[in-house]
Amino acid sequence: MDSARYSYSQRVISRFFPQPSAPQAVPQARPPQAAARGRPRHPFLRRLEYVFWFAGAAAGVWFVLASLGIISFQVTQARRLEKLESDLTSGVGASGLGASAPMGPLQPGDPFGRISIPRIGLSAMVAEGDDDDTLRHAVGHIPGTAAPWGAGNVALAGHRDTFFRGLSRVRLDDVIELETLRGTFKYRVERITVVGPQDIQVVQSPQWDLTLVTCFPFHYVGAAPQRYIVQGLRLKSIRAPLD
Repeated sequence: MDSARYSYSQRVISRFFPQPSAPQAVPQARPPQAAARGRPRHPFLRRLEYVFWFAGAAAGVWFVLASLGIISFQVTQARRLEKLESDLTSGVGASGLGASAPMGPLQPGDPFGRISIPRIGLSAMVAEGDDDDTLRHAVGHIPGTAAPWGAGNVALAGHRDTFFRGLSRVRLDDVIELETLRGTFKYRVERITVVGPQDIQVVQSPQWDLTLVTCFPFHYVGAAPQRYIVQGLRLKSIRAPLD
């Protein structure tokens, strides 16, 4: 009887206080990365990945080669300018012509001088011409515009993503130095403006002694629709060694 009473009590307890069942094992899902690694990659995606890797490597090689070409041209032009200065200086004693000696017309790619803007750290060689090949390697002196040792507007052009990138930091009253075979000339920035590509009169205006031209906006992707113009007036020449 005691056994029956105990069994009955157990049934009552289990009815009102059910015992939790043992937890069942829940299958765990594989991490997405593991699942992705486990699935074979589609051949097209694999080929596309190789194409992107190849394009990136080719772009890196092109950038390195282009940079080396620019550096090599700049160094070569600097040496040519120094040699021309040396030759012209040594000829002063022999002929006595000095800085008034006539200079032959410059050909596209010939060294014209060196431009520098000390406050922003800009420095680059200037070559004669504004064709694509010249502007790829140097700042170009626009043919038909004045020379620094003469009267008129000296116009120089450069690419916004290479030599003239720093023009975005130019301010009024900055000093621009232009070293040439006839001496070093200084200009003070008096005007900064943006014009359309058809406004070529800015490089012909006799109001200014120096005009720098580059494309604008500076970070525009593709052919920029405007031109960034920096213009200045000439100060006293700081060096005229050939007089």
